[in-house]
Amino acid sequence: MYLKLIQEALEKAGYSPGAIDGIDGPLTQNAIKTFQTDHGLEPDGLVGPLTHTALFQNDIAAEPENPADMPLDDQQLTPHFNRQAFKCCCEGRYCNGFPAEMNPELLRRLENVHQVLDTPIIVTSGVRCPIRNEEVGGIPNSRHLVGAAVDCYAPDRSVHELAAAAEDQGLGVIIYENQGFCHLEI
Repeated sequence: MYLKLIQEALEKAGYSPGAIDGIDGPLTQNAIKTFQTDHGLEPDGLVGPLTHTALFQNDIAAEPENPADMPLDDQQLTPHFNRQAFKCCCEGRYCNGFPAEMNPELLRRLENVHQVLDTPIIVTSGVRCPIRNEEVGGIPNSRHLVGAAVDCYAPDRSVHELAAAAEDQGLGVIIYENQGFCHLEI
């Protein structure tokens, strides 16, 4: 499924990969390499992080004409995650919801996990303020405090499938099997 998304993005960008069939054939490889060359990337035919970012950058929601018209919490951070998903779960009791911003590299890798699994990922805890972190039993130096961790699950996948996909993206993983979620961090 991921290769089909790549082929669709290549087609949209004007690089014909041939049939949108999920097969990594010579036309798809040629389209990837041409795209990479045109974007100053190493033309190796592999869609790694840099090529993925260049290829899908136009899929990120466009800024509104007047950004002041859009509530900050509703800003789209990646194609599948908006800022609201990562808001502190203290519900405004101890902070404004964002005592820190989410780490962009974590967001990029989390988006990649979504693409690989081809299923929604539900964030149950993103950034946390110190008081809320203590309330939920977080460690004093939790990566949640600096926007470098998320707790999440994928409704259609096991925690082990989610963990494996996250590890493949270079994320640190703690599996909470009995609770049905994973802690992912950068």
